[in-house]
Amino acid sequence: MNLLKLLFGGGANVLRDSVEVFRPNAEASAARAFDLDAAALAQLSAEFHQRQARTWFDVLVDGLNRLPRPLMVITVFGLLIWTAIDPIRMAEVFTAWAIIPAGLWAIIGVIVSFFFGGRAQIKNHDFQREFAATLAAAPQVVNSLRAVQSLRDEGGKEGPAEPEASNPALQDWRAESDRGAA
Repeated sequence: MNLLKLLFGGGANVLRDSVEVFRPNAEASAARAFDLDAAALAQLSAEFHQRQARTWFDVLVDGLNRLPRPLMVITVFGLLIWTAIDPIRMAEVFTAWAIIPAGLWAIIGVIVSFFFGGRAQIKNHDFQREFAATLAAAPQVVNSLRAVQSLRDEGGKEGPAEPEASNPALQDWRAESDRGAA
């Protein structure tokens, strides 16, 4: 009985007080967390209600902050529509984009991903390897660009001269269509 009075008697719970030295009281911790959350929400509410008077500059900046995502989507769909309207011009554009070094594409990707809250890492070894591969492909891209430009110069009626030289059926067809037109 004296042992129980020693542990639980005298109006104080000695066992509980001893345990709380090693482990915090869960109920008291929850009450402190609730008080902290309530104070944070009260502060946020006060700041939110304080911003009632907005200037034209606030409205302008909020509007500009909402533009990038829709503009990117509109641009992508615009490129698709433009490709259907003027495929030769888009072939020129995409061919020119093909010689942009992979490292630059990576930098553009990092900027866009940082804008949207993502993070990216660029490894120096991969950058150099991809840059060398891009430089090696540059002559082929330039030749493709010249072929596409020759299509524009010829009005899209005839293909480049190189396929005609290696395709006898194409030569025969062109000869027949020239006789029919004359």
